[in-house]
Amino acid sequence: MISRRTSRWFRAAGLVLCIPALIVVWLAVLRLDTADEYGWAAAVVILALHGLARRFPLRLVARERTAEFTTAPLFAFALLLTEPTSLAVLGLAFTALVPPREVAPPRWIRPVIEVSRTLLVYGAAAWVLGALPLLLPASVSPLAATDGSWQLLLIVLPAGVVAYLVDVAVDTGLTAIEYGSSLPVVWRQDRIRHDPLIHLLLVCLSPAVVVISQHSLLLVPLLLLVVIGLYRSSRLVALEQHAALHDGLTGLANRRQLDERLETLMRDDRHQDPFALLMMDLNRFKEVNDQLGHQVGDRLLQEVGRRLLQMEGVDLAARIGGDEFAFLIRHTVDADMLLEIGERLVQEVAVPYVVNDIHLAIGASVGVATYPDHGADTSTLLRRADTAMYAAKRSGVAVGFSARDRTSSPGRLSLVGQLEEAMRSDELAMDFQPKVSLRTDAVVGLEALLRWNHPIHGLILPDAFVATAEHTELIGLMTRHVLRLALEEAARWKLATHPVPVAVNISTRDLQDRHLARDVESQLAITGLLPTDLVLEITETALQVDPERAGQVLGELRELGVGLSIDDFGTGYSSLAALQHLPVNELKIDGTFVRRMQEPAGLAIVRSIVHLAHALDLTVVAEGVEDEASVRELHAHGCDHIQGYAVARPLLPVWIVPWLEARSKEPPGGVLRTLRAAPIQAPRQRMGAQT
Repeated sequence: MISRRTSRWFRAAGLVLCIPALIVVWLAVLRLDTADEYGWAAAVVILALHGLARRFPLRLVARERTAEFTTAPLFAFALLLTEPTSLAVLGLAFTALVPPREVAPPRWIRPVIEVSRTLLVYGAAAWVLGALPLLLPASVSPLAATDGSWQLLLIVLPAGVVAYLVDVAVDTGLTAIEYGSSLPVVWRQDRIRHDPLIHLLLVCLSPAVVVISQHSLLLVPLLLLVVIGLYRSSRLVALEQHAALHDGLTGLANRRQLDERLETLMRDDRHQDPFALLMMDLNRFKEVNDQLGHQVGDRLLQEVGRRLLQMEGVDLAARIGGDEFAFLIRHTVDADMLLEIGERLVQEVAVPYVVNDIHLAIGASVGVATYPDHGADTSTLLRRADTAMYAAKRSGVAVGFSARDRTSSPGRLSLVGQLEEAMRSDELAMDFQPKVSLRTDAVVGLEALLRWNHPIHGLILPDAFVATAEHTELIGLMTRHVLRLALEEAARWKLATHPVPVAVNISTRDLQDRHLARDVESQLAITGLLPTDLVLEITETALQVDPERAGQVLGELRELGVGLSIDDFGTGYSSLAALQHLPVNELKIDGTFVRRMQEPAGLAIVRSIVHLAHALDLTVVAEGVEDEASVRELHAHGCDHIQGYAVARPLLPVWIVPWLEARSKEPPGGVLRTLRAAPIQAPRQRMGAQT
């Protein structure tokens, strides 16, 4: 996809190209009044053939590349040889408006560029032929000035060379600007289309068109049969080659094309731009195949392939076998950008499908390897990406990076590199947001919200580092660190005679850790708290990565006696029916639904979630409650607990006990009260897989 900045440069280049093109038009118009009557019928026929040749280019295939070239120069030079060149150039510019079969953005500038390019290319050829710059009378054609075919070739060949050079220069330059690539790379990729031998061969055949038109105008359309024959033949060859390089089920590239493309890049760009290879494996696809049959599985793969073909930022998408896919990403090895692309791939695949009226939900894991850091040959790079993919699958994260990643990228990764030191230096701290009961007005919990007081960058919110940390071993250490801090604070509340459960968010990767229950039990013992003093909050997304393993870990935690809560319910693709199989006892409605309760549809969603959750014996908590109207609405529909600015903003640990004491001394019924005397902090984002 063309970036906005590149698109602006492309439009600017197209407009600059208009300047010399307008000069060519001006010179041509100057000679129109001196043009003698000539064979307009032949001109119209040849122009029509030129337009058809532009509309139906021929296809050639070399290795993994399929390129198109046009036979239009054959008819263009025939027109230059038979007509006054001023008329010929203007006519060719008119046929340049014939739309190509492919549509490439930006659309409005494309006709302008094509007309300008045609004027420059054939204006230069006409200059060599001697007519346009007034070196010859406008009515004198090169054919009339020659007595033999060899003399004609001496005139046509130099004109063809000049036209070729101008066309290649303009086309290569515009393509480089359009796709943000270098000129040598564009030239190598388009060398089939820019083959000088093909171009000059067509130029040399143009006198044959002239001879045929002079002999009988009725014979000229017969050339169309030749063009159609060439088009059909090249199309059949291209289709055969396409079948050899593409997966027949999904339409994506196959393993052969991927290997050839990688080998070409490694050979051509060994000392130029690096690139990345992403491997993706579908989760739960085997269950679909086994339970619903291969026909449904194939239909599902076709739907996956259709989505992957439309992904932006991917240079090549390939199915390399079964439910495994590979993606070539050029022009960047920035880890943050690759992480974003990988996450978009997983999110796109995770959107539910409907196949044969059956609703299906699958997931995916992605592994990333970069060239040349992780491999200098195709097999090594594929192996490293495959290893990273299965490491991500085992760890329960969406995207994993190959080890020994030496790419230097600022931003989230640079922060993650400092996390271990931040934990040792006590730079990570907690704010706590209260949760109260709508029935009793009692404080029923406090949620721990992570913040990082960085010595250089100041306050850093979790979305700057937690998501990236989930792809490293640090996420487990950070979860234990946050758990320790939160339980220590809860122990202080209990000592101050305010025993309130504390809620801690855990990540996707934590939910796949079979040691989590053991470590939680150890931390509870160290702080002297009971399992009922702790609630662990899990997002819907975390449950979908590996439901079976997540269910086992949740079962161990529930057996321990820890409270379990589904956080941000409604933002994923879980159903309330699926919750009955999970050992959870609380459900938190995402704040986006709460804020939409003023709309009938939003209110209906909240009401349905509350009623169905109660049917499953789950406590319902509404997040993001900010005003009294929302409090009344939630109370009216039976919501159990609320959390948000309507209760209190997140508080520093030092203010928790005073706030609890102040609330205990006030009369009941004031769910809107806050500790007004306490300094109130800006809202923090919680730590977890979703920040």
